[in-house]
Parts: sequence; structure tokens; C-alpha cells
Amino acid sequence: MSNMSSNDELFRALDAADVAFRALATAPIQTLRPADQRALLLRLDGMEKTLTALQRRLLGTVVAGPPPVQFAGASWAEVLARRLRISVGEAQRRIAEAGGAAEQKSA
Repeated sequence: MSNMSSNDELFRALDAADVAFRALATAPIQTLRPADQRALLLRLDGMEKTLTALQRRLLGTVVAGPPPVQFAGASWAEVLARRLRISVGEAQRRIAEAGGAAEQKSA
């Protein structure tokens, strides 16, 4: 499979996830039975953990690469803080977590 094909597949999957998340966000959850609400909560928690793991893996890959030239020597924490509109401290925490996730993946 070519790199372009896998990139296209990745972004198609991301587009589908966007559509699904928007549908979930507008779902009338108050009409669900309590047992179904709890089941939904468990499923969403599992999805959140999967998404967090993917974000950490991606961030670990990004910061392992060369720094972007458009930020003229800024640290990765500063770059992420600007791009994600988070504090530098939050960016540093995420980078540290991504490093731990990368170490666990290689073990």
C-alpha cells in the first residue's frame, strides 16, 4: 500500500469519526434508560482512552522529528502551546506523557 493511499485512508477514517462524534454530541441522551446511559458512558470512556493513546503516540512522533522552521527556534512546548492554544505547562505535560507512551510502546 502506498503512503498516499494510507494517508487518504487515515483522513477518511478521521472524517468518519468527526461525523460520528457530532452525531453523538447532539444525541438526546436524556431519553435513554439509566442502564443505557451507563453503557454509553462506559463506551465513551473506552473511546476517550483510545483517542488519548493515539494522541500521545502521534505527539511522541511529532516531537521526535525536526522542529518546524516557521517557529524560529521555539521549543516544542512553545510551538504546541501556540498551535493548540494551551499553556506551555500543559504542552510540556503532554510531551512528557507522550514520551512515556512511546517508551511503553517500545517495551
